[in-house]
Amino acid sequence: MTGSSAQRELHFYLTLQQSSLLLEALVEQPFKMVFEIIGQLNHQAQQFYQAEAERTAPALFVISAADFSICIKALGELPYNRVCELVNYLHQQLQTQQAGVVHPGATSKTAREFEQ
Repeated sequence: MTGSSAQRELHFYLTLQQSSLLLEALVEQPFKMVFEIIGQLNHQAQQFYQAEAERTAPALFVISAADFSICIKALGELPYNRVCELVNYLHQQLQTQQAGVVHPGATSKTAREFEQ
């Protein structure tokens, strides 16, 4: 993928449960299109399995804008009631980044609120 938007990195925070839902959506997509994204996200999710990690706390994930777009499209193919809160949470984080703030405390809802 080429172009400036494909090279731009996005930073977002996900809990273990949210990252699992995102991976679940991706595995339903054509393998050739998503295998690198799954590998990147799976590698980054390893932070949840470190001894000192709190599995319910959101952790930082970094992904290209183009790959983020594929993730959102994949989430769009799962049932709405399973993904609507996660998509909204990601949208809030994306808006925050566009406003120039990149920390999770800047969003109006926390990851824990979305898990309830």
